[in-house]
Amino acid sequence: MKKLILLVLISVSFLASADEVNKMATIDSETLVNEYGLPKYYELMDGKTPIYIEFTDVIQGRYIVNVEWFPDWGLAPLLTGPANINFKLVDRNVKFTIKADLFNIGHRMFSFPKYRIDAQTIANKDIIKMKFGDIANAPFAFGDMNFDGINELVIADRNGGQRGYDAYSVYLIQEIEGTSYFNIVDLTDEMPYKYIDETTEFDWDNKTLSMYYSLGACSSIEELYERVYSKYPMQDYKFKLIERLERDYQDEDGNNIGCHRYYYNIVDGKKILDEARSGPVD
Repeated sequence: MKKLILLVLISVSFLASADEVNKMATIDSETLVNEYGLPKYYELMDGKTPIYIEFTDVIQGRYIVNVEWFPDWGLAPLLTGPANINFKLVDRNVKFTIKADLFNIGHRMFSFPKYRIDAQTIANKDIIKMKFGDIANAPFAFGDMNFDGINELVIADRNGGQRGYDAYSVYLIQEIEGTSYFNIVDLTDEMPYKYIDETTEFDWDNKTLSMYYSLGACSSIEELYERVYSKYPMQDYKFKLIERLERDYQDEDGNNIGCHRYYYNIVDGKKILDEARSGPVD
């Protein structure tokens, strides 16, 4: 999709020229639409111009959160873009920022007058105050992603996964009881957290999670990871790969043989074919 040339907003700390005022009035008019049927001011959402959101409710009973967000109207779903999500504990002076690549708040939220976004909102750097609990599909959440009974911070990357699924970035929150220690560990490059998305299945009874990778018809991989516990609290978030299922319609020489499945047990990091479970797909 070829984007239109984006208008540049002048900082409100300086006096605008008559020409710039005319441009602002034109782009701010909701009666005018661009070639995609959106209000003209959407062209200011270029992935570089910030919109400021402040959540008015205390999240999880302990976090005050505001967001510096750079939506890009060319991305799907509408109003998606990078963001700096700023967290602060309510009971002590602890702050941290998480950078999200595909942050999204559904555009329907901004149809309410109190959450309105327009060219003037963007130019003035107005802070949009919003109740986090009102968002139908929250851009982040807290949940137990590794079966330790402690909630991790989970950031949604809208349409960032395979086949347009939402992907999720996981951040471990480390605290030591009876101390002021507080630390955030980025798990986005750690397997299997690296590829968690809407297709991932969690089995809390067996402390396993299943990863699915779609490569096309009869070209997919499934992996089963088992939780591994450590006696060192700061390292107690690991998983290990224990099974792998591969589906393919070709043999090792590239000959078409019809859809086959190959089950492997993973022992000491090596694949061992489970012949009893492998073979043609019915």
